[in-house]
Amino acid sequence: MANEETFATRVDPVLVTLPDRCRVAARAFGPDDAPPVLFVAGGDGGMLQWRGLIPELCVDAAERELFAEAGCEASLAADVRVAAFDARGVGWSSRSHGVCTTTGAAAADVLALAAALFQRRFHLVGHGLGGAAALQVALAGGRLVSSLTLVSSTAGGEAMTPPGQAFYEVRAALADALEHGEQEDYADLVCRDVELGFTSRFVAAHRALIDHLAAEALHDMVWELELARRGAAGMTAAAGRGEQFATHDVVARLSEVATPTLVICGSEDAVLPPGNAQELVGRIPGSRLVTLKAGHMLTIECATDVAASVRAHVLLHP
Repeated sequence: MANEETFATRVDPVLVTLPDRCRVAARAFGPDDAPPVLFVAGGDGGMLQWRGLIPELCVDAAERELFAEAGCEASLAADVRVAAFDARGVGWSSRSHGVCTTTGAAAADVLALAAALFQRRFHLVGHGLGGAAALQVALAGGRLVSSLTLVSSTAGGEAMTPPGQAFYEVRAALADALEHGEQEDYADLVCRDVELGFTSRFVAAHRALIDHLAAEALHDMVWELELARRGAAGMTAAAGRGEQFATHDVVARLSEVATPTLVICGSEDAVLPPGNAQELVGRIPGSRLVTLKAGHMLTIECATDVAASVRAHVLLHP
């Protein structure tokens, strides 16, 4: 378990300048000579989504303890070189260059970032919409990618298995509250939205962690609203990622993916149901499917199993 004596706080982010001069924040951990792995977050695009697999990203010992109590104890950084980043317009990354509105644009950022961080071939792990961008990277620069792992992701298009009804109901209610209500009106909805990423079993067993994640999500949402109130120009990161999700469709090109591919899904995923993973495996040549008894955020809910699967896949394809 984490404690004040053994926990090392996260390193300060490195700001990587992309070709259009946008500065993207990244953090890297693990041996310099180990296989390099770049993690691409879904959801809000923030690197903190990977705390289940990379606990070094936790801000302090208290937060580390919350994740450890939920089973997120081992770090992939023990024997591979891991890096995670905030997408443009998110977290520590620059807002002044706009946000990505297509998964192709997000993939271009990933390729440029990997080149700056590693200067060599790398492994790629993407979750949700981050997996959609990772797929685009494999299609655009497959020779640079040693292996690909898609977690709770989708190829999009007409073949996509849509989220469950509860997902749409919560998102619709949240959108309405944000437009017409006050902060106290949508705090509960944010918590319900976070809960949808996990099974009810996990939510009941790890209430403190769920509340912590919900408080983070609410803080980020309030900050976005405050920026809009102050007259910040341009599309928000959330809106940009919504555009990515709506237009993502690589179904017809999945047979072109030549990168060794592992697909991991949660059997109880209410956000991107397992039919999406089955579609990926059915169309990507030589791909392999791992199904875990978990929800969408299986990188936290089944962190040990996901880490073991990713590590084995990476080391199998040096």
